[in-house]
Amino acid sequence: MSKPSDLYLGIDSATRYLALALWSPTDGTLASVCPPVEREHAARIVPDIDALLAEVGATRHHLRGLGVGLGPGSYTGLRVGIAAAQGLARGLGVPLRGSSSLAAMAYAHLTDGEAALCGFDARRGNVYAARLRRKGDRVIQLGPLMKESAAALRERFTGERFIVDAPLDAGYLARQAATATTTSLTPLYL
Repeated sequence: MSKPSDLYLGIDSATRYLALALWSPTDGTLASVCPPVEREHAARIVPDIDALLAEVGATRHHLRGLGVGLGPGSYTGLRVGIAAAQGLARGLGVPLRGSSSLAAMAYAHLTDGEAALCGFDARRGNVYAARLRRKGDRVIQLGPLMKESAAALRERFTGERFIVDAPLDAGYLARQAATATTTSLTPLYL
């Protein structure tokens, strides 16, 4: 196992899941969780981060950077994850990098070279969605971010794999953080 000082934390709270992961450049993902917490992100995020760190014998002070999901998704959920990540990053003096929550979900469910339409619930029968392709350790967005009915998207993209509201890989977000030297948060708006 790597030294605890080589740790990066990934956080995503854009969906009904609270996705957390600790990643090391030498050992990969050391620990991760992605429980469905529905609307309990605020109550769960700090204790779950501390439990994840304890699982690998580390503390917050061992973190070298953080990655956070920027959505699209639940506004309240996003605020919880981004605020927690910003607070930790500022308090620890480490860089913070924001990345697409859809990319973190796609990374978890696509193999290298595979593409799919990936989406999150946007309520009232709508989804936030984008066509994404996994390429090695990256996820590439193949078209615009969309918000429309799931039925309309299924019709327009007939025959294409459609992944909706699946668990995310917060390890992807942690890996993105390893490339950050400063805080970079660019919100994703539809």
